[in-house]
Amino acid sequence: MNISATILAAGSSKRMEGANKLLLPYKGQALIKTVSQNLISSRLDPVFIITGFDYKKIHKNIPSAINNIIYNKDWSSGISKSIILAISSLPDNIDGNMFVLGDMPLITVKTLNKLKSAFIINNGEKIIYAEYFGSQANPVIFPKKYFRQILLLKGDRGCKDIISQNINKAIGVNINSSEVIFDCDTKDDYADLVSNIIINV
Repeated sequence: MNISATILAAGSSKRMEGANKLLLPYKGQALIKTVSQNLISSRLDPVFIITGFDYKKIHKNIPSAINNIIYNKDWSSGISKSIILAISSLPDNIDGNMFVLGDMPLITVKTLNKLKSAFIINNGEKIIYAEYFGSQANPVIFPKKYFRQILLLKGDRGCKDIISQNINKAIGVNINSSEVIFDCDTKDDYADLVSNIIINV
């Protein structure tokens, strides 16, 4: 089964008060590079990255193993444009696509593979999402049959509504770790990240 991945990395980090969160150092490299390397290690293929704001700097921090980089010139119009660009660019043989947020460096290869396995076990028919103590979290894998619906997204809205509209055809995979809910949006988030005080259960 062919499962691709898309890293959404086009936003302006407006809550970070002047810094681009994806370029902040984490474990000796830019945060976006850590996220990218985890996707590479999970052997999801192909991996796409959608960039926008600060794209030239972002591109310099993407591992050479990823060559599917798409620039979203309309990044300021909202996340839906990035999602649509990703889905529109996928090869025809893709059975499902995993969406990963570019500011979630704690997502482990183990978690990515657990979600991938759940998708395969369910024959690529179910939406698979990380679940943290009963709440829907990230990443999420969408089967190919939902791609047309995704292409209808507008504005600054992601795919949560598609999950809620098809909840009986979705499966939450329990992840007892805050890695699936932690994103590095603010300076306080970043301080928690580098201080290693993120809670993992």
